Amino acid sequence: MLNKTQEEITAKWKSLDTEHPLVSIKCLAFNQEKYIAQTLNGFLIQETDFPFEVIVHDDASTDGTTDILREYEKKYPLIVKPVYQTENQYSKRDGSLTRAANAPLKGKYVAECEGDDYWTDSQKLQRQVVFLESHPEYSLSTENANVLFTNTNVVQPFSTEPEHDISLEDLLIHRRFPTASAVFRREIFLEFLKSGYPVFDTSTWAFLAKKGKVHFNPTISSVYRRGSGVTETNKIKWAYTSEDFNKTIFQYFKPSKVVQKARNKILFTDFHNAYKAAKKTQNKKEAVHFLCKMICLSPNLIAKGIAKKIIKKAKTAFYNFRYKHLPISYGIAKKELETPIVVSLTSYPARFPTLHICLKSILNQTLKPSKIILWLDKNVSLESIPQEILKLQKKGLEIRCDAEDLKPHKKYFYAMKEFPNACIVTIDDDVIYTEDMLATLYENYRKNPACISARRVHKILYDMNGRAVEYNSWDYDCKKETKPSLQLFATGVGGVLYPPHIFNMNSENFNTENMIANAWSVDDVWLKFVEISNNIPVVWVPNKQTHPIYITNKELAKTSLYIANVHNNRNDVAIEKCEKFFGRGL
Repeated sequence: MLNKTQEEITAKWKSLDTEHPLVSIKCLAFNQEKYIAQTLNGFLIQETDFPFEVIVHDDASTDGTTDILREYEKKYPLIVKPVYQTENQYSKRDGSLTRAANAPLKGKYVAECEGDDYWTDSQKLQRQVVFLESHPEYSLSTENANVLFTNTNVVQPFSTEPEHDISLEDLLIHRRFPTASAVFRREIFLEFLKSGYPVFDTSTWAFLAKKGKVHFNPTISSVYRRGSGVTETNKIKWAYTSEDFNKTIFQYFKPSKVVQKARNKILFTDFHNAYKAAKKTQNKKEAVHFLCKMICLSPNLIAKGIAKKIIKKAKTAFYNFRYKHLPISYGIAKKELETPIVVSLTSYPARFPTLHICLKSILNQTLKPSKIILWLDKNVSLESIPQEILKLQKKGLEIRCDAEDLKPHKKYFYAMKEFPNACIVTIDDDVIYTEDMLATLYENYRKNPACISARRVHKILYDMNGRAVEYNSWDYDCKKETKPSLQLFATGVGGVLYPPHIFNMNSENFNTENMIANAWSVDDVWLKFVEISNNIPVVWVPNKQTHPIYITNKELAKTSLYIANVHNNRNDVAIEKCEKFFGRGL
């Protein structure tokens, strides 16, 4: 429980008339024993010059929620005023919950916050009420929040938008702010409750937007907990809920065609997710049901989806056939580039049968590299290398069979040591690269010469304590961040360009014993810690083909490190070791 006393909270109030508070904080609670104390503390840390009340509607909780509420009510009787139900009102589905939760509200303004969300800014309420008091033309004040994903502990801002007024059309398309951020005029809210409009968040905000302006402040002042939402049952249930929302919004608010189109596109996605969920759970009846809904809602989107898959398969087949069988004009640069480009990769015998396909795609780049070097363990003999690879030496491929067994670290380590004045581009050996890969990397390097350029990046996500969450919860294949950032993680498979002298290769960071001991099979992780330690940002190179084209070979898939590193959490093990070695987190 909060250490603050009731007297300390009310000390700056201009009036102690708690029968006529300026603000009523409405909180719905049911079986939220884990969170309700944090929610109440968020209310009680508010520093205001006006009286406010906290109306918590406990909908007949069966856990310890009620006991916690009674403790707070006893300590803060002028402020915390719970409503205790002995029978669950929500389950009646007859409007009982709406009537019971809103009847006790007395304030000129209403602030909302669910019993599992909480406020973090002690000035939130004062700031929003002052705004509404000085701007009578506004009916609703909202602010930004952090979203806490409870299944992964990832924390992300709810919105990245600047301060602005939110239009009715924007509100009807999708959520622009969390409920915990809303403060609105009770007079208009009571009008809404009498109007006959269905009562749910979007409907409430839209009605308020019809009666006045809606203001959004980008200040983060609360935390919105979002559950996993990923179970297949939830996806199916949500699709039906989303469909009901659409019908209600179309019926009561008569939105424009632009809004209808946007909402139908969102609904189509919800139907598609439900369709995949039903297939996964082998619920054929539901799967067919949602497929029919998708076809009826938007046959064009169905056709586009099918066409996209066909094009992707055809492109993969074409590139595989092309580099396996067709003659290609390929080679390395005839003239020295302003800054040399050395393409560096490694491989091992299990990959040799298809390695020439990958190499041909590099030799066929629109921007020719200065060198292409294949680093192999010194126990690999030239006699064991297939002719398809050896004959590429005539086109400019260099094969070095003198490397120590540094696993994937070989692809960057030796090239950076030997060619410090060159751009080192690392690639993987089991994919086909599009012809513009080197050109886009080099162009981006010239714009950002102090950054590492990568065509495929993940975004590292953090929990409430600022600690990186597990690797599998990061923002995969992130295409939103276009500026250099330490939060971006370059993934080698897409092609990564390291500028000249970007690392001090004589430092302890590149002691091979340290590398192998802490990041044996995950060179990407090791390099990321080096980058952060030296304040070297990564910048994403915008491109449509972020993941290169797969080489179609069943045996090749069995040799991938992806299963061990990602599915078996080897990345997280390496991250933990690197944190100890470098003395810092990501």
